[in-house]
Amino acid sequence: MRFSSIVLGLAAAVSAIDIRGHDQDICRGGYVACVNIDPNVCCAFDGKASIWVAAIPPAWRIRARSMTGGGCSYLATEGDNNGTQDICLAYTSRGLRTGARYWFLNLKRAEDETCPAAQPEGGKCEASVKPNVLGLADGTEYNIEGLSDEKVAEMEKIMATGAGADAMPAEFQILRRSIEV
Repeated sequence: MRFSSIVLGLAAAVSAIDIRGHDQDICRGGYVACVNIDPNVCCAFDGKASIWVAAIPPAWRIRARSMTGGGCSYLATEGDNNGTQDICLAYTSRGLRTGARYWFLNLKRAEDETCPAAQPEGGKCEASVKPNVLGLADGTEYNIEGLSDEKVAEMEKIMATGAGADAMPAEFQILRRSIEV
């Protein structure tokens, strides 16, 4: 019995959620993403139309918010997963989305109780990260962690055209991610 509790705890610890900022409404088109982001951490990016929170483990109950005003400054939309493995926060209010975050709904992991390791002092969680993945509309993904803002902007410009992987310059092809299913 104790062994199964440990295994389940470890499985929950390695399960991760992705936050994607999409160019188009209703979570379509190219995106930038914070893959494997911790709860209560803001995934901050430049203006996007909609937010998709993906890869939610089935047993988890979470709430997600899309934000405007730079990073996670002002609330735009909010939604719960209600047992599903994703949440689409469509463009339903003014302002392009500049960030998003999620947190657990159960009492043990409530919004104000858990801050990431990056902000160990607790209080209102304000930790923020930049996206680490860029995805094209055709599903091709690129690891952008550590790239300069200029290089990411160059890739985003191509992404915004709706182009596929063949339009991405050779210098970025080495950054392609292999997606395991």
